[in-house]
Amino acid sequence: MKRQSTKRLMLVLVAAAAIVSLSACGSKAQPLQSSESSNGQNGAVSNNGAGNDNAAVNEGSSDGTSDTGVADPDAVNAGGTGGQGTDAGTAAPEVKKQKEEISVYYTDDQMIDLHAQKAEIEYGDAIERLTAAFKALQKDSDKGEASLWKNVQLLSIKQNGDAVTLDVHLPDEARLGAPGEQLAIAAVTQTFFQFKDIASLDILVDGEAVSSLMGHEDLEHPIKKQS
Repeated sequence: MKRQSTKRLMLVLVAAAAIVSLSACGSKAQPLQSSESSNGQNGAVSNNGAGNDNAAVNEGSSDGTSDTGVADPDAVNAGGTGGQGTDAGTAAPEVKKQKEEISVYYTDDQMIDLHAQKAEIEYGDAIERLTAAFKALQKDSDKGEASLWKNVQLLSIKQNGDAVTLDVHLPDEARLGAPGEQLAIAAVTQTFFQFKDIASLDILVDGEAVSSLMGHEDLEHPIKKQS
């Protein structure tokens, strides 16, 4: 009997210990669940709050400014269409070309004298006018008279007030004898001096003020129009 009582007592103690242990585990699990629940609620509140704040900011920025305080380019551009525009799509005004009939000077096959022929040039400014006149001088006349400047290469033309500087390159085929050189200088000066706003012409060869254009005649720097 004593042994059975002892066994029963032991069983009762073991059962009681198990119940106490289970109770302790249950009490720990409940706070954990409560904590997770509260965190979830806080997260929901935080997310909802952020969403509401962002929505409020977006609604407040519908007037053309972003939340950084910088104007929205799209909104500004859209608002500016009724007032000031940009220059991106504005085309530059087309320069109207002028036409002018000028005299161009040629010589015959014997290179005895110069003969004037009429030619029409087209230009937009003063430099284009001088360039067009020189190019007309480089063409043979309609009557077959030879150009004295046909093989000369034009490097640049500059005008400063009434003074013109002509820079050229002379390949071997452009060089003439003494009569041809004299007539060539006379042809270009008479072609340019017909313009009232030109009083002097300085002819350079490859940028240099040479003493002679083709090696026969002295070349003045500059050549001045005779009044």
